[in-house]
Amino acid sequence: MAHIHHIGITVSDSENAAAFYAAATEGEVIGPLSKSGPMIDAATGYPNVEVLLTFIRLTDGAFLELAEYRGANNLRIDPDNGHIGAAHPAIVVEDITTALARLAALGHEPLSQTMTATAGPMEGYRYVYVVGPDDVRVELLEAPH
Repeated sequence: MAHIHHIGITVSDSENAAAFYAAATEGEVIGPLSKSGPMIDAATGYPNVEVLLTFIRLTDGAFLELAEYRGANNLRIDPDNGHIGAAHPAIVVEDITTALARLAALGHEPLSQTMTATAGPMEGYRYVYVVGPDDVRVELLEAPH
């Protein structure tokens, strides 16, 4: 049975990103773990890179993997959702209002008011986008009650 183990997000500041995603999810922070050497060079395509990995364990067992590449070109992409190839994590939280309050305390405000989906696989879910570290758009969802 297929399932998601983790979603990887490349970040510029592991500590800042971990604080944001832990606040959004109330997940467990694991790391950071430093990875380097020939196997990492081969896997990433960046010789002599160090990858600092921090994981956020979600309540369903999936992880958010925050990867900070040190010694790579660090070219920043524009992760705007309207750009082809852009991706965003959509995270189901227990209480969207509480999650938004935790993120606001870190300086991250929602892009709109919270809305409710009226059709499709998200029908009944409350949702809103927040721009997180490195301009990654994060969708927060609250399941129908």
